[in-house]
Amino acid sequence: MCAIHSVPAGLALSAGKKVSGLDYSRLAQRYSQDRFVVIPGFLRPAGVTTLLAAMSDVASRRVQCGLPHVTWHQQNFDADHSARRLFEQGEMLILAKSLAGLEKVTGLQCWSSVYTAGEYINPHRDSGGVIQLLLCLQAPAAPVNGGELIVGQRKLFLTAGDAIAFEAARLEHSTTPLVATANEPNPRRIILVGRYFFENG
Repeated sequence: MCAIHSVPAGLALSAGKKVSGLDYSRLAQRYSQDRFVVIPGFLRPAGVTTLLAAMSDVASRRVQCGLPHVTWHQQNFDADHSARRLFEQGEMLILAKSLAGLEKVTGLQCWSSVYTAGEYINPHRDSGGVIQLLLCLQAPAAPVNGGELIVGQRKLFLTAGDAIAFEAARLEHSTTPLVATANEPNPRRIILVGRYFFENG
């Protein structure tokens, strides 16, 4: 079992033959080809629960992505919050460096986005950063409820604990609107994001 130091108990990532069971060389090869890579089950259920609890007392604000009618709630995490520290050390940092092929991190931005019924983010490219790691912490039950992430030409349905690393400044990305159904009248999607800046990147 691999523990993340200096963050709350429970934020252990998936165990395996290597740290988290990840083959960093293979992931880096896939990333260099596609500029994104999906890692199913990256965060254990207990880690998801712990993160959500740690994030629950941070204020959020409505944000938009260029279009005034497209809004959702966002939380920003400062340097001493455990959600941000998760990206600054251990496996998350190793993963970011391995995929980017760079060593010296010069900056990190960390935030969450919370979407409810009817909400989504429109197609866009980010204005900065070398690589972005996104953790899905809550997702609707099925693609029929929306919340699919579209990266480039790929439509991806991430579930709680899944991760994706992608070059957000290069690849256009968006999500499909959350849709309420009889089986899930209150769909909700929560993601936690770390955006890395590197020297020479």
